[in-house]
Amino acid sequence: MKSVVPLSLSLLAVLAIASDLPAQPLRYDLSGKTGRRDAESYDWREWEIKSAETVSQQADGLSVSLRGVGAPLEGFLNKAGLVTGGTLVSDGVTCQGEAIEITLTGLAAGKHSLATFHNQPSGDSPSEFVLAAGDTKSTVKPANDAKINADAATAYVEFEATEGEPAVVRLTGEGLVLNGVEIDGSNPALRAALPTPTHGDGHADADEGTVALSWRPVAGATGYQVRHAAALDADEAEQNLATAPAVETTEPSLELSVEKNSLLSHAWRVDTVGADGAVTPGESWTFRTRSLAFPGAEGYGRFARGGRGGRVIKVTNLNDNGPGSFRAAVEAEGPRTVVFDVSGRIVLNDRLIIRNGDLTIAGQTAPGMGVCVSNFNLGAIGAEDLVVRYLRVRPGDTSGKTLDGMGLASCDHSIVDHCSISWSHDEAFSSRGALNITLQRTLISEALNIAGHKKYGEGSAHGFAASIGGDRGSFHHNLLAHCAGRNWSLAGGTDQANRHRGQLDLRNNVVYNWDYRTTDGGARLVQFVNNYYKSGPASRIKYYLKPQYENPSFGPQQYYVEGNVMEGVTGPEGPTGELVGMRVQGSQPEPVTLPEPFFEHHVTTTSAEQAYDDVLGDVGCNYPKLDEHDQRVIRETRTGTATYVGSKSGKPGLPDSQKDVGGWDDYPEVHRDADFDSDNDGMPNEWELASGLDPNDAADGPLDSNGDGYTNLEAFLNGLVD
Repeated sequence: MKSVVPLSLSLLAVLAIASDLPAQPLRYDLSGKTGRRDAESYDWREWEIKSAETVSQQADGLSVSLRGVGAPLEGFLNKAGLVTGGTLVSDGVTCQGEAIEITLTGLAAGKHSLATFHNQPSGDSPSEFVLAAGDTKSTVKPANDAKINADAATAYVEFEATEGEPAVVRLTGEGLVLNGVEIDGSNPALRAALPTPTHGDGHADADEGTVALSWRPVAGATGYQVRHAAALDADEAEQNLATAPAVETTEPSLELSVEKNSLLSHAWRVDTVGADGAVTPGESWTFRTRSLAFPGAEGYGRFARGGRGGRVIKVTNLNDNGPGSFRAAVEAEGPRTVVFDVSGRIVLNDRLIIRNGDLTIAGQTAPGMGVCVSNFNLGAIGAEDLVVRYLRVRPGDTSGKTLDGMGLASCDHSIVDHCSISWSHDEAFSSRGALNITLQRTLISEALNIAGHKKYGEGSAHGFAASIGGDRGSFHHNLLAHCAGRNWSLAGGTDQANRHRGQLDLRNNVVYNWDYRTTDGGARLVQFVNNYYKSGPASRIKYYLKPQYENPSFGPQQYYVEGNVMEGVTGPEGPTGELVGMRVQGSQPEPVTLPEPFFEHHVTTTSAEQAYDDVLGDVGCNYPKLDEHDQRVIRETRTGTATYVGSKSGKPGLPDSQKDVGGWDDYPEVHRDADFDSDNDGMPNEWELASGLDPNDAADGPLDSNGDGYTNLEAFLNGLVD
């Protein structure tokens, strides 16, 4: 029976253990000169080295130098190792000389330690190395082709430093490889590793009020001492470990009772008790618990944190840049929620890229008819924890650039909900390389067809709706209308080992009036369930899915296909038997379809016929109401018509310019009154008074007054559209 440990402190235990807890060690992850963020190890300092005899770094008053003795240091990166998360073991430095000399300058007088980490990513297993600090030596045989960081072989020495004198430690052996160094930590071979939740996990499962802690057992350990602390600030939580009581266990796991509050940062540590009674302090690990981004958030991006608990940034004008602009709010750093005190059309002068995560864009807060971002696109690259709701993005062709609409490329734990995207040159939406994302209730329409795409010849058609990737990605209850192709393009891509990737779940979507492409491409695993396809006046093909096999040597790409409809051609079909609505291009040794789903979908799912009515009744930026463009597109989808034709192609419903369909709607510029929100916390005075809050105290916005997992600000934002 597992113990359940409450969030409480014992004063006697605190006094007993507060004496000898270690400070955080200084760690360097060594790497070749690549500039790649995906090769960085969490909570380690990245040290990139190209080719040099001597290199050095300074941090926290300490200088660390590496010198190749007899040969230069050569940085390297084995990209294939990144697939399994081996960020530390996949890169490092080699030296074909007699030694790597590690010099530490600035150490305080007294006892110190140095640990080194070793893995040979490929080739023959290397010989033993010796790490020596004076007469103290440690022998290590490097790991060979380790897949995860915790499997690196380690050497560890302790030594005495003299005030004002550098400490020199030598690593000797043949074919030296060094992946990382750790200064003033405990012995890695004797401490717990591989924590669950993983270190830095921002979305740990505490749905039932407990978190399941576990770690890899330590050889020879007779028990473990587990400490835990929590605070609103992550640094404070780690500091509080010094006064946290220890819970003893002989098992490498523990059920921890926690408050269901995603604003809290949790720190925990596992100290290992050896057979001789000696205690090896563990590393400090952190996590935060998960909560839905908002009621109704579904799929794999449903736990996006957004700007929860952070500051409020108001958009007060329609300028491209400067104080009060949308660009200034998006490009700011730190947790933040963007609210709008102005409505109208924001005419961008350049692309607007979200690079800094922990961001909520609350388009539902705009007065009037809401906001439309135009002339350039809004996209996210490599950001984490994004929540984007109730926003229109309609670039058009005035910039002369080839533009997407929106996207979540390489983003993690992010969700786009109730947005409207149209008049892009390239894909209206793209999410290549993403993790844990959702696109839901979004209306993608009228991707510009013959519009001068820079990668294609003059007069070439394009009009692409979306190229989607993700591990895992959820795409549900969206409407794709009047887009010639890529409805959707499955763009799973390949990993660093050139194996197919992508785990995509597409369900309850509606697609209308394509030209020559519906859903095609490929990904490692695809669940394609209860989608509704309706051909329109421009549609030339009558199938909903075309798996394409171009490189079977990169591994299988397989599908679970069930319940999809091609109106007038086939009703719900699958998952077994002939699929009338599917065509296969190319081949692979493995079966194309399988009779069982691959993974949970976490989406409320109806039949395709029910989804058709559901989606058309609730999709796009419909708060406070749909604009004329979206009303027309939904009406045309219902009636199977197209009001306009492309000025160059002549194809019904497929515009070549926004001018073909009348251009942008009129979005009146409306400003909030000065007394609408006196304390600028994003919540109107009237709502705060009705909710028992103080309209003159901005500090109540990030609080969770009723303990439901949402801050007071989020309660207001969610209440607008519930």
